[in-house]
Amino acid sequence: MFLIIDDHTIVAEGVRNILARQFDDEIKIVNSLAEGGECLSDNEPRLMLLDIGMPDGNALDKLPEWRIQYPEMKVVILTCYAEAAVIARAKDAGANGYVLKDSGSDELVDVIKRCLSSDNAAFNMCKLAEDVMSNNIDEHAVILTPREREVLALIVNGLPVKQVADKLGLGFETVHSYTKILRAKLQVNNTAAMVRKAIEQKLV
Repeated sequence: MFLIIDDHTIVAEGVRNILARQFDDEIKIVNSLAEGGECLSDNEPRLMLLDIGMPDGNALDKLPEWRIQYPEMKVVILTCYAEAAVIARAKDAGANGYVLKDSGSDELVDVIKRCLSSDNAAFNMCKLAEDVMSNNIDEHAVILTPREREVLALIVNGLPVKQVADKLGLGFETVHSYTKILRAKLQVNNTAAMVRKAIEQKLV
């Protein structure tokens, strides 16, 4: 059985559809860490796909405990966070793989297959995560995914969240989540400061 823990139901359902075409396993979706813990105790899946920012906490705080309880389970982080420190923390917490949500479906499946076929010492990443962790990227630089850059560029051009969502074909809540991630990455508290810093750092 595969378990997807992600509070964005549309994203989780899309991932489930991708996996259902590639694997014969039953696939369950839950939307919180608490639900995830209950599902783990009842099912003990062979693979867990785990988002980091959940409504009831940071999944990387919970992962070491789950890793001890279910040592045979493979864990792939599926997230928007493209920071070297976060990727390193996921590895230290016991994750077997790390995939950014802007990656293609083929890359997601490839990382999952590599995780399932390797031992727990291996750490498999999507291409963008590998780039983030490479020595060629300044660890202090702001690293944005392609989708984050699209969202940021439209906001810098003055579009409100609803128009950004319509233009990119995304849900309002999805774009709202991207804006929160962007503010966190740029270390600002409001949209005006985010726009100003994006222009100053030539991120768009």
